[in-house]
Amino acid sequence: MKLELVKKRSGYALDTFVDSWVIGARKFFPLLGAWALTLLLPVILMVVGTIAGLGIDTMQGFKHGGVFTLIGLLVPGIMIGWMWPGWMYFCLKLARDIPVKWTDLFRPLPEAVSGLIALSITSVLIGLGMILVVPGVLLYLKWQLVPFYIVDRKYGPIKAMKQSWEDTDRLFVTLGLMDLLFAGVFSLIAATVFGPVALAMAFSMASALVYHRWLTDEEHPDMPRLEDEEHESLVQ
Repeated sequence: MKLELVKKRSGYALDTFVDSWVIGARKFFPLLGAWALTLLLPVILMVVGTIAGLGIDTMQGFKHGGVFTLIGLLVPGIMIGWMWPGWMYFCLKLARDIPVKWTDLFRPLPEAVSGLIALSITSVLIGLGMILVVPGVLLYLKWQLVPFYIVDRKYGPIKAMKQSWEDTDRLFVTLGLMDLLFAGVFSLIAATVFGPVALAMAFSMASALVYHRWLTDEEHPDMPRLEDEEHESLVQ
């Protein structure tokens, strides 16, 4: 019984992994444009702003940076968190086969603020967990779906984090298998020029597909509640 359950869950993970690349290939240019606006542009601004700020601070006698250097770092960093919900909403609409438009990237103020707060909290905690590796990986898996609760259900940051934590209990192994596939691909294409970009887009699409298919699509087989698993819990 357990072996059959493992096979079914592995099938869901593999199907989602493949579909994320297929959708990414078909919607490559919209995804690339959205990724460039929500992540690449802020990163470029961060590099330019930090260098410019460091130059200004140096002229004012601060050898290791000062207020302007900090501004050059923080403003684009806030921009990344602000645009993060829009990027995820864009991917979710593609996962649901709904036409997208560029205005989708600019979410209402409550969603943008919630996304910024949630990304800040989870990034810090996951980063601290990565010191020991395993805790960081586990935290990432538990909070991988946070942005979708913000843009789809309009949850606040804490409620979205809590809901993602609870819902991933039911699909933790399958989600881990899918992420492991992406980790393997990353190790193969990390040194290429466009590989990491394609991987980032495919991974975001995969997370959107997980939320859509495994948690909200009533017509899709309900992976977290397979009959074998329910029967097994009743036996126990």
